[in-house]
Amino acid sequence: MDALIIPVTMEVPCDSRGQRMWWAFLASSMVTFFGGLFIILLWRTLKYLWTVCCHCGGKTKEAQKINNGSSQADGTLKPVDEKEEAVAAEVGWMTSVKDWAGVMISAQTLTGRVLVVLVFALSIGALVIYFIDSSNPIESCQNFYKDFTLQIDMAFNVFFLLYFGLRFIAANDKLWFWLEVNSVVDFFTVPPVFVSVYLNRSWLGLRFLRALRLIQFSEILQFLNILKTSNSIKLVNLLSIFISTWLTAAGFIHLVENSGDPWENFQNNQALTYWECVYLLMVTMSTVGYGDVYAKTTLGRLFMVFFILGGLAMFASYVPEIIELIGNRKKYGGSYSAVSGRKQCLPATCPKLLLSS
Repeated sequence: MDALIIPVTMEVPCDSRGQRMWWAFLASSMVTFFGGLFIILLWRTLKYLWTVCCHCGGKTKEAQKINNGSSQADGTLKPVDEKEEAVAAEVGWMTSVKDWAGVMISAQTLTGRVLVVLVFALSIGALVIYFIDSSNPIESCQNFYKDFTLQIDMAFNVFFLLYFGLRFIAANDKLWFWLEVNSVVDFFTVPPVFVSVYLNRSWLGLRFLRALRLIQFSEILQFLNILKTSNSIKLVNLLSIFISTWLTAAGFIHLVENSGDPWENFQNNQALTYWECVYLLMVTMSTVGYGDVYAKTTLGRLFMVFFILGGLAMFASYVPEIIELIGNRKKYGGSYSAVSGRKQCLPATCPKLLLSS
């Protein structure tokens, strides 16, 4: 069977045989995720065993403390344990670093709010770069020093990596942090960028997961004092969840349909633009299903089966609630703002206002 040749751009030699290297990008994310998960679980296990061993020797330590107490009562000095001082100093240093990282990312501080807003803005920028690159082939040869979008994406991901480190240091439960949605997004978007530079090629991959950052849109607007009422916060939250799910699902369909099934040697792919996939997901969620655009690969069809179940439930519950929140806006709701040149009208002095309300 003939070897699969990937599109070559900018005259960059990717591979002598032109073979696909998508597995290298995916492996970088999987190794990072499962490798870190293994280290965290191993550390927890060793820490638990150490605690059990120390608990077994607790009686001996208590006896030593009693003896030291009696010796101090007799007027003798207690010997200084250098190991205990070293451990205490190390714990104090680690606590200080953790507290500093917690202050840096805390939404209660100005620095933390600025960082959160900046990360959100850069995530949207990375998503826009994905939209631009989605018009290119799924995998193509690129030169990092000549590809402007790849350079910008690299700068964004370096910042995401630093912010991930701050969040990891400040996290109380490392395991829970490792399994968070934002952490998973970083695992499958940051490492492939460094692989792109090393291999001189680009893989569109799972960069569409950056759309999940849109879920934090209502939180960002609250930081900026744009959203103040509970209804507006709820409305923006529903819209952001709906749109982020829609864009993320469209990105997955775009990936598998343009790539093809691996067990079919990627021969059953079809050329679909990202926005055609967005259209496909919308008509699927709304149960219209015109049939002009449809999934051709087995992976795409399996995903559509599960997406219909979840997407239909989301469409049926979110859309009516969004319409209700928009339609039930109070006539005199909102906050008061003084306008120069106009008189203030109170209900007690304005009979028309009382009649209209």
